[in-house]
This record gives sequence, structure tokens and C-alpha cells, in this order.
Amino acid sequence: MKEGFITRARREFRLQVLSRIVRMNAKGIPNFADSSSECSSSIAREMMSVFGGSTGEGMVKPQEAGRIFEELCLAFIRDCSVKTAHLRPGKWAYDRNLNIARFEQYKHLVDVESLMSQYPELAVVLGGNYIIKPDIVISREPEEDEEINRSESIVDSLSANRTLLRKANGSGPILHASISCKWTLRSDRSQNSRTEALNLIRNRKGPLPHIVVVTAEPMPSRIASIALGTVKSILVCKLAFGHFHAAAPASVFFSEESRLS
Repeated sequence: MKEGFITRARREFRLQVLSRIVRMNAKGIPNFADSSSECSSSIAREMMSVFGGSTGEGMVKPQEAGRIFEELCLAFIRDCSVKTAHLRPGKWAYDRNLNIARFEQYKHLVDVESLMSQYPELAVVLGGNYIIKPDIVISREPEEDEEINRSESIVDSLSANRTLLRKANGSGPILHASISCKWTLRSDRSQNSRTEALNLIRNRKGPLPHIVVVTAEPMPSRIASIALGTVKSILVCKLAFGHFHAAAPASVFFSEESRLS
């Protein structure tokens, strides 16, 4: 079978990550590993041995690495989605760091925050940080009636008056997916992703968007910490999962799991 576009795109994505973000220290440990952890360093080194390609030169600051990782993830998602547009027709948008209140399921949060600013006692009870800006958002524009009824009359003034997909109902863009890009999961980054996901789950009015975390983190327990516990709706995408799985023997997963229990 001829090599598919997604296979080529994944390979190019990994090569871009290697050349633009990954750097090796004097001990041969890549910068997405925790050099103080033998487990993390071992898995990361093994991943590098099966990656192929070469790393770039010069120091990459952590914030810069995160920004580049977001850009590469967005480009990969957008390019692959365009190629599969015939499977999911519609007007789609792919953006970075957009306020979720721009989308139909969360536009009511503007009113919530306005009320809390007027009545501080509400903020004490309800908490804050309702309006978040995910690293990457995928959204869909609602459809005009002319498009819905293009082949035959499907909707009219008496039906489908609450669906978000119909622009005549006053709907704005619909949030399809929220993607959090974490180069690594050190310190509180895992908790940030969980908190963001809980906000999306609890505060929506309408369908829940897909919630995804993309990471290069090699430590199994840190990856598991995103999805374990109260958040059940997060999809965790591991950079080059096949290489990661090959690099981490079963004994690592069992030992890491025992630490979690």
C-alpha cells in the first residue's frame, strides 16, 4: 500500500520536534526527560535511539520549547484535518490561545464573570478563572439554512430551533476540541491540564468538546496523573507513542503503577 499522508506528516512532525526543540545534555539525556530520574532518563534515551533524525543545536528555553511545540502540533492537526475534510464537512477553524467565551457552549461565562466583578461575595462562593485560553482550539461554524436545505427542505421555522449547528438560532462558533500542549509534565503542568479540563466539563452549556493533552513526557506515572482521579474525559496523546511504548519495558509500567496505588 502506498504511504499515506498522515504517516508522512507524523514523520515530518517528529523531525521538526527533534531539530527545533530536542537538545541533549552532556550526559546524553534529552531535554524532555527529568535528568534527576533514572527511569525518565532511560526511557527518553531509548526513545531517541528509535526516533531517527538528529537534534538541533543551541539552547532552547523552556517557554520557547512550549511555544514551538504548540505551533508544530497546530500545523500537524490542521494539515491532517484539511486532508480528511471530506469525512467531516463543514467550516472548521484551528487557532491558538482563544478565549473559550468566544464559543457557543461557554459564552455565558462572560455574564458570570461580570456578575462576580460586581458582587465579590459571589467570587468567594463560586471561585474564579472560569474563562480559560486553551493552547489549541478546533471550532466549527454553524450552518446557514440554505446549506442545510441544499438538497431538500430539512429544517424550517417549526423544527430544530435549539440546535447549535443552525446559524438561524443565533449560534456562534462551536468548540469541537480543546488541546493542551505540554512539552513535559514537570511541577504543576499536569494539574493545570486537569483544572482546565474540569472547567470545560463543569461550565459548559451544550455538548462537551473533545479534551486532549499532547505531551513528550517520558515518565508513565506523570502521564497517568492527567487522566487518573476525577477527570475521565481527557485523551492523552503521547508524542510518538509507538516509540515510547517500545522504549518503556513492561517492568517500568508495573513499577510506576505500584507507586500510584
